[in-house]
Amino acid sequence: MRPEISRALAAAAVAGALVAGCGGGDRPLRIGVVVDCVGVFRSLQDAELSGAQLPLIARGARLRGRNPTDGITRARIAGRSIELVPGCTEVLESSTLTQELRRLIEIEKVDAVVAGTSGPDEVVVREVARRHPGVVVVPAVHGPREVTLRRPAPNLYRVAADHGQDVAGLATHAYRELGWRRAAVVLADWDPGWGNRAAFVAEFCALGGRVTSQLTIDALDPEGKDVARVPNDVDGVAVFAAPFFGPAAFLGRLARRVGEPARRMVVGPGVTADPQLLLATASALEGVTASSHLPAASRSPALRAYLRAHAKAFPGLPASAAQGELTIGFRNAVEALLQAFERAGGRRRRLGAELGRLRTTLLGVPVRLDGHRQAVVSATLLRIGAARRASAPELTAVRTIASVDQSIGGLLAPALTPSACAKSCRRAPLPPWSR
Repeated sequence: MRPEISRALAAAAVAGALVAGCGGGDRPLRIGVVVDCVGVFRSLQDAELSGAQLPLIARGARLRGRNPTDGITRARIAGRSIELVPGCTEVLESSTLTQELRRLIEIEKVDAVVAGTSGPDEVVVREVARRHPGVVVVPAVHGPREVTLRRPAPNLYRVAADHGQDVAGLATHAYRELGWRRAAVVLADWDPGWGNRAAFVAEFCALGGRVTSQLTIDALDPEGKDVARVPNDVDGVAVFAAPFFGPAAFLGRLARRVGEPARRMVVGPGVTADPQLLLATASALEGVTASSHLPAASRSPALRAYLRAHAKAFPGLPASAAQGELTIGFRNAVEALLQAFERAGGRRRRLGAELGRLRTTLLGVPVRLDGHRQAVVSATLLRIGAARRASAPELTAVRTIASVDQSIGGLLAPALTPSACAKSCRRAPLPPWSR
């Protein structure tokens, strides 16, 4: 991270605290929010900040300027002021993230912090959390299962699903509704793909199907040449693209090669969570079933209300910004913290305990935390609609799978850490939604 950016953010936070603090009163609840401001995700800074700011705007805070980076005034909950304290990082730069987390915790004295926009970054967040047990820590987005299952930090709470939970039910749909018995799995060679693959293969094979090929692809391949490696002697292909680096060319070429993509392809949440990828591949993927972090907007008043509120609060951001996984992740993490603080009656010491027992709905998805402080959620299967001229296609509901935990209905052992290694295929007792 450039030092001048860090100093500027720190100075802005201090200045904001002084301005908002005129008139005295109790010390506010301070929530640190570490967003990407340099590196490959730097263009997402405003979107990430907007997600974190929106729950406070809903509770009375106001923007200080036209852009999210201008900051917001404080909100009040249970008679207490709430303040966001910004931090700046670069995705996959663990030393930078560690530095910012420590600055927020040790110098800014935040009570809670939201951070981590990739799987490796969430591991860093977990390790820092372990060394600062007095601060509530919430990873910003979906991530590896081991963050909450392997050497978990008792003060870390994840309100988003892990990568395996995201695809629950997709294999059952392929086996029962599409009639697949032999499948190929194609994935980006990164932690979202590994987690998606582990859950899909376990569920498909538990039903009696066979996964005969597990291929990793180059997520940055501009021509989709890896399509030539996908076997022809399968009933269908499950594709788990990496968010933000989705292989649009690969998906388009694969759809043409397999023919009848609605029957012979399914895709993971890396497609539905990336509005730009969804728009780029809509004509090729029309009718294809996809797993999603969110319900169909047409079936979720909460999701529609969020999209309207975001557009009203941040008219300068494109509509797609509100739909991005990172924007929604920061929004849900801060929203959960604020709900827990409300239930704690404004008592900081009760924040972690109330967050751990929180039962809520985040943008139409029921969420409760288990004994590892990991979200148990519903997963959604959606059908990709027809391409539209300037916006992503409509997504219609296929099925909702309730109460998905990290074991994927008992299919994945707690000690399993998905990796680049192929997942073995074997029969097993079926999860509840497959019976």
